[in-house]
Amino acid sequence: MNIASPLIPVRSDALGPLTRGLLRRCALVYGVLALVGLLLAQTGESSGTQAFGLGLVFPGGGFVHFAAGGWPSVLAHVGCLLLSFLLFVISLLLWFGTGNQLAPLVAWLGSAIAAWAMAHEQTLAGSSLIVSALAATTLIAGVRQFRRNLEARKARLVTRNATITDWPAVATPLSGVGSLPRVGELSPEDLAALRFALDRALQPVDAFDGFDIIEQFQPSALRYQINNLGYVLSLASYTHLPAMHAWLHEAQRNLIEKKKARRVWQYWGLENLWGNFSTNADPVARDNVMYSGWYAAQLGLYEAVTGDLRYQQAGAITLEGAGGQRYVHDYPGIVRQLVANEAASPFCLFPCEPNWIYPLCNNQAVVGIKAFDREHGTHYWRDIEASYRGHLEREFIDVDGHMVLIRSTRTGFTIPGLSSSKEDAIFCFWMHAVFPDLARRLWAVARAELFAERGGALELLPLKPWLDPGNYRFNTAYALGALGMAAAELGDDAALAAVRQHTNALSTHNAGGVLSYPGCSIWTHAFLLKTRLGRANALADLVNTGMPKPWREGPVIAEANYPDLLVARAVSDGVALDAVCYPGRGGGVVNLGIGQLRPGVRYRCEGTREGEGIADPRGQLGLTLALEGRLAVKISPLS
Repeated sequence: MNIASPLIPVRSDALGPLTRGLLRRCALVYGVLALVGLLLAQTGESSGTQAFGLGLVFPGGGFVHFAAGGWPSVLAHVGCLLLSFLLFVISLLLWFGTGNQLAPLVAWLGSAIAAWAMAHEQTLAGSSLIVSALAATTLIAGVRQFRRNLEARKARLVTRNATITDWPAVATPLSGVGSLPRVGELSPEDLAALRFALDRALQPVDAFDGFDIIEQFQPSALRYQINNLGYVLSLASYTHLPAMHAWLHEAQRNLIEKKKARRVWQYWGLENLWGNFSTNADPVARDNVMYSGWYAAQLGLYEAVTGDLRYQQAGAITLEGAGGQRYVHDYPGIVRQLVANEAASPFCLFPCEPNWIYPLCNNQAVVGIKAFDREHGTHYWRDIEASYRGHLEREFIDVDGHMVLIRSTRTGFTIPGLSSSKEDAIFCFWMHAVFPDLARRLWAVARAELFAERGGALELLPLKPWLDPGNYRFNTAYALGALGMAAAELGDDAALAAVRQHTNALSTHNAGGVLSYPGCSIWTHAFLLKTRLGRANALADLVNTGMPKPWREGPVIAEANYPDLLVARAVSDGVALDAVCYPGRGGGVVNLGIGQLRPGVRYRCEGTREGEGIADPRGQLGLTLALEGRLAVKISPLS
């Protein structure tokens, strides 16, 4: 069986209709502003008014009007021009980084006002021509660069379409008995790596030891670290530990609770103020898919693997502000708000920070919506799916097939140079649960460009250091994690093996049985963990199918002390429990609590000191293990 991977469409226009419309509007607004500025420069009664007009044509252009007289005066005013332009560039970075749309306006208009305030008597003849030339040169250079890039992207389109073929559909690995998904066993090294996530999740909810504390506006923010750890633990539950409740479910709940901490979401009050001119500090109410969408995915995956509906309850996610404000939400309410935002946005996809749409963040939102629909029989996703996909393909997939990482809702601008096959791999992982054909097309391209057949084996081509978004350092580990988790999800064993050759060579640190990658962020640790924990269709199965009934209803490990007792595998067939345990520190006798047994039934307890036991009226059974190394445990009814 093959899954058709659609070719990258050959477009008559490089941009989607909404993007074209926004760019035309932006050009028109600037054209009117420049004409007004030139009119003031020619007819203004004072030199200050004339300078102000030129300042509207080009950032700092007003200072050119006074670049006359001796060299000191010329150099001083040219310096003001350069400084103004530099400040404007910095303001654009602030606009991108924090959604602060005031910054570019203040920088541009502020330089015009500063020039007006000078009002020198001595002016430069021909200043209008010079400023006009500066503006025209900048615009022409930008358009020429866009066209050169477009031609290069069109050339890549032809090459890439030649590499895209129907991708062999990889079946979900099934166990030898029945049709349940196969559950793997974590190696001791995998367990040590998983403990990196567990240690951070199982600390008190208000503690953030081991997290990267840098800033709260861009990718290093706490919210992304929390979400990524939550996704990893849900994946671990599904692929290796479906019958492990105890500390694994507690860790996931702790992370959900951490998202409610004021230090995690209070950034939105400032960002919404300077980006949307709104005083509403509620991080769920408008835009901000980087909080609500990622949170919805975390909640949906948690609910899918645990069956725990506590976050369905009204007010389960209540955020308390420093001034006594209370923003009352719950998982269903967040989903409804996401759908309302999608429906209200002309792009269907809606912004993270004010003005800027990130398709990846919207993809997390879609996963949260789809998971909710499957669990509760709603059809929120079905109602917006066609619009979402249409806008995604028209406005957020580039001419060469790359995903556009960011798009301005107010200008249509994107930031060139951000897209790459490495970033597309992240889309592959998340999009596979939503649009598997698009995910496989992205992977086919990435595989063709980043891997090579040599000596009958697939090898990963050398990777340049890549910016780790979680701590803004450069490393190869982030890209390796992105490629590895995508290869695992799409069932590409050859590519996964090639990636693992490189990840195995990364520098590691093991302290107290916890394995980490020095210098790498929680983002990168989470990606590398998904490479270890993933399997073919893991995320797609979890979102679209969920936990099989035997896993939900069979015996589970309900009580265990972390890290005294580590579990490398735990799965039930609905009747019996199979588990593999390891000591977390030193070994010895540890307690184990089994739940979801049939009350009053006698169970054989292989691997335990007791050998057998009878479930109490609550369906629970307390046991002890003598742990010195790997220990297989099986709990099965005697009759």
